[in-house]
Amino acid sequence: MGELRTYRDKRDPDRTPEPFGEVGGQDTDAGGRFVVQEHHARRLHYDVRLERGGVLVCWAVPKGLPEGPGAPRLAVHTEDHPIEYLDFHGEIPAGEYGGGSMTIWDSGTYETEKWSDDEVAVTLRGEKVDGRFVFFRPARGEDAKDWLVTRRSEEPRPARRDVQSPRVTVGGRALKLSNLDKLLYPATPKSGVIDYYARVTDTVLPHLAGRPLTLRRFPDGVEGESFYEKNAGRNAPDWLRTVVVPTPGSSRGASSAAFLVVEELATLVYLANLAVLELHVPQWRVDADDAVLPPDELVFDLDPGPETGLRECSAVAGRIRARLADDGVRAVVKTSGSKGMQMTAPVVVDDPAATSRYAKAIAEELARETPDIVTAVMAKDRRRGKVFVDWSQNNTAKTTVAPYSLRARSVGGEPTVSTPLTWDEVAACAQGDTPVEELVFSPTAVLDRIDEHGDLYAGALGDGTELPG
Repeated sequence: MGELRTYRDKRDPDRTPEPFGEVGGQDTDAGGRFVVQEHHARRLHYDVRLERGGVLVCWAVPKGLPEGPGAPRLAVHTEDHPIEYLDFHGEIPAGEYGGGSMTIWDSGTYETEKWSDDEVAVTLRGEKVDGRFVFFRPARGEDAKDWLVTRRSEEPRPARRDVQSPRVTVGGRALKLSNLDKLLYPATPKSGVIDYYARVTDTVLPHLAGRPLTLRRFPDGVEGESFYEKNAGRNAPDWLRTVVVPTPGSSRGASSAAFLVVEELATLVYLANLAVLELHVPQWRVDADDAVLPPDELVFDLDPGPETGLRECSAVAGRIRARLADDGVRAVVKTSGSKGMQMTAPVVVDDPAATSRYAKAIAEELARETPDIVTAVMAKDRRRGKVFVDWSQNNTAKTTVAPYSLRARSVGGEPTVSTPLTWDEVAACAQGDTPVEELVFSPTAVLDRIDEHGDLYAGALGDGTELPG
């Protein structure tokens, strides 16, 4: 991860309009966006900033990026900047570090060819800059800020089409889409991801409503690195709904984060364009005034250990369903879109810890009844041949992948989807009447199921049941 200590030490937030954001994302070196800023400081130069590891890695290039192959140019490696600098422009007061005017000269996305301590090779795709560049230290291994940047010749490729960055209106919101042909899955481009989320919007929105969203982004597709993102970011459109929620125990030490709350089609399209593939939600909502409400969902995450799979999860899901029914609690079920299954039941509680206590009691009860099949213990060395009933997902600080969310997994080059099931399908799988492969669904199959069955997860939206003590 990058760090911003040097950046902050050089600036006074009471005197400069520059952003003082936190490190964004979590423990990753994945990138995606870049910005080139024209900086009229003591001398005119161009600041090149690449998103990586939750910060912007920066070089100051006095003469700007090379227009074509040739002699390298000086590129001074500077301190990391916060992600919010992607859309910063304004006047840095005279006398402050970097004093002068700052404007955005170009922006877009980039692809990484190589990234080491001495050499960074990237392909920049912007409105003005479109090409392959290499930043490198002239004397490798030395701790020097004076790097060089050169432009590489590119293999001939088809002319860029206008459809690559169309401006569209979605539900009255103006959006710019980019890199629509970029493969996010082996056989599925970004345009296919956007199309799926646009078509599933009416079904998925009720499950996202009021729930602060944790995003999992894949700038280079599922075969590249990913990172989780909670903060909406300063460059997010102002029409997006955000809510500031406490984040105790944050790995970044932040006490709160400004989460997105999805309320409309345009938000899903905006997120898909950022290569957000997975949508993760908590088991609680915020109200219209952004106040955090008690949990309204009880969840069980069935995680198969080695030598187990969907068939064993189906059998355990049926047992949990029957046990919940004894208490008047009705659950719906879905595939996780990965290895296991998840169950949700609408509930009413006053104590935020009540769902976790109840789920733990059920999990431990099943483990006592069949210790060779079920475990309620998270330790991986206890899971072989068993299904782990993860009750801890009910912790208010945790999230579960939303129904109908894509997953970072593909079959035949297409995404898999966290897909609601009928209980008849679960029973047939548990009994061996249905091959487990038939419970793995592509986006097209999920949309067909919605046309046929409607929302099979609608039971999670019903009136909640009060949990027994």
